[in-house]
Amino acid sequence: MFRRIAGLLAVLCILLPGTRTQVAACTTIMAGRQATADGSVLMSSSCDGDRMGYIYLVPAREYASGERVAMSRNGRDVVGYLPPLERTYRCIILGHGALGGMNEHGVSIGIEYIPMRAGLASTNGLVSPYSNHWTTSLIANGLMRAKTAREAVRLIGAMVEQHGFLYTWAPLAGVALPIADRNEIWLLEIFGPEENWTPESGTPGGVWCAQRVRDDAVGVSANRSRIGRVDLENRDHFMASPNLFTLAKRLGFWNEKEPFVWSEVYGGAGSRGNVLREWRALSLAAPSKNLAATGNPNTDRYPFSVQPDRPVTVETLIDWMRDGYEGTDFDITAHPAFHVDGNKSPLARTSGPRELFDLLDIAPERTINTPASTYVFVAQARAGLPAGIGNQIWFAYGPAHTSCFVPIYPAVSELPASWVRPPNFARIDRRQVQWNFRLVSNLANQLRYQDVIQDVRQVIEPAEAAFRNAQRDVDIAALHVFQREGHTGLERFLTEYVHGCLTEVETAYRDLVDYLMFQYLYDRAAIAPAELPTIGRPVIPGPGEKSETSGP
Repeated sequence: MFRRIAGLLAVLCILLPGTRTQVAACTTIMAGRQATADGSVLMSSSCDGDRMGYIYLVPAREYASGERVAMSRNGRDVVGYLPPLERTYRCIILGHGALGGMNEHGVSIGIEYIPMRAGLASTNGLVSPYSNHWTTSLIANGLMRAKTAREAVRLIGAMVEQHGFLYTWAPLAGVALPIADRNEIWLLEIFGPEENWTPESGTPGGVWCAQRVRDDAVGVSANRSRIGRVDLENRDHFMASPNLFTLAKRLGFWNEKEPFVWSEVYGGAGSRGNVLREWRALSLAAPSKNLAATGNPNTDRYPFSVQPDRPVTVETLIDWMRDGYEGTDFDITAHPAFHVDGNKSPLARTSGPRELFDLLDIAPERTINTPASTYVFVAQARAGLPAGIGNQIWFAYGPAHTSCFVPIYPAVSELPASWVRPPNFARIDRRQVQWNFRLVSNLANQLRYQDVIQDVRQVIEPAEAAFRNAQRDVDIAALHVFQREGHTGLERFLTEYVHGCLTEVETAYRDLVDYLMFQYLYDRAAIAPAELPTIGRPVIPGPGEKSETSGP
């Protein structure tokens, strides 16, 4: 699985002006358990690489005592060895080479590319945020080997220190890894060790720092360093590599007579698109803060986290991931050029064909929602339930605003073949789930957006509400199955339930492409399908027996 990396270079959106790497790619929003309505730990994250997504299941594996696991970059070249393993854990993996996901214990990881100060990058590192072999992928190791978020932070940090950090496909960039579990969330940021570092130097192969999001707070990461002043005395909220201060002093990045601000010492200012997304996420969580935004990355700095005005839910995070700055000073659809005779044009949109914005002389903003998303997910981990029931991701192929979020449990034994098949990037294939999600998104963004998006919402909003409303009944039924049949029965139950949900969504999106093409592209509304497709309500399987996987 980890060798399938075609198109990975396009995941990055990297500009290299001046002495620091400017990166603009993804968005992650994190909510602690006391900040949520039901005590869940929630984390939403998008992978905005303008490519179709990929999801697959990695089963748990037992290792023989003393077995050495070789580390590889391409499945052949041995570049080192992992410490002795007893087992790895079952995971839902997102993206080629592991760009995120969730494991059976509820540990979930996202990814953010962040600017790194010049002089830190080394070409001698062996481990990368993601890789074409799991043994050299920091995210894969965190998911497959850690039972808690703290354990994942320490594990990944140790790999960086021992083997050296190198962002394989973006060697001048650092990385932020938001890591959550059933109890807490950490934001781990990693930068290079310095350009002359070698494995024989005897010094750590990178510099890293992790800060915990307060249990009663909401935090955001949007492609620039978010960690400010570091207090290593507060061990419950900070962890770091042993060279945190010494490397900065030796490279002349920091005068110890001055406060140590991690983002200023090792990171970069970022870009307008970074700061506006930070501002918007925190403002959505806590409007009462009245946070101001100018879009200037050199002046706009925001708190690491805020206490939300209202408890956060899965629905809340999905809504935020669909945000396009509507109703703010940065709402592009409010521009006069998008209004005719006082009415908003059906062509009004926050993103779309570059030629349209050039024609109207409008500069689009980089919003939280973007058509470049390969996938978006919301990780939900609930400590009050057995791990197999309480841990799930709400997954959507493609951009958040045109995609339906479906519940998937890491406890499943398999996923439908149509969902885990790698997408064909070179040829449109209507049999592939990713292509139908992509086509719905493209039809919305290339045609009469205001009209198309209303049709899309009529399909996805009732379905998502049905999935959320069914969660309590699924919990109760799953607990009964678990008590009677143990892990084997629970695995069967959840696998059948998830298959039914995914199959319903797959069928509806295939039909939705046809509907939108007839309605808006073929311009023959009279012969378009009579009604929009619907996603059938989720069907909860019965105990110890197979039931229908879809319903009317």
